[in-house]
Amino acid sequence: MGESKHMASDLRVSITNASGKQSYPISGFTWLLIYKDQKDGAKAKAIVNFLKWAVTKGERFAADLYYAPLPKEVVKLCQKKIASITYLGKPVQ
Repeated sequence: MGESKHMASDLRVSITNASGKQSYPISGFTWLLIYKDQKDGAKAKAIVNFLKWAVTKGERFAADLYYAPLPKEVVKLCQKKIASITYLGKPVQ
């Protein structure tokens, strides 16, 4: 999926009619809308921990659930976004 290599830093991309022999013609990502600056420290930590797990260890469950695993480039972009989540202006990580 070459489109992931050209994904914007804000994670916007269209993967409909993606190039590649094994690409599905109609595909999409699952999106989460999360406040960048969290107001509850415990909730912020839980969100960050879950997201970190989801894009790393949680990926091993993708195939069994009939999802395609995220390309490495997308995982890196997601990790960057996760690292930008703050609690009262300070990084959660």
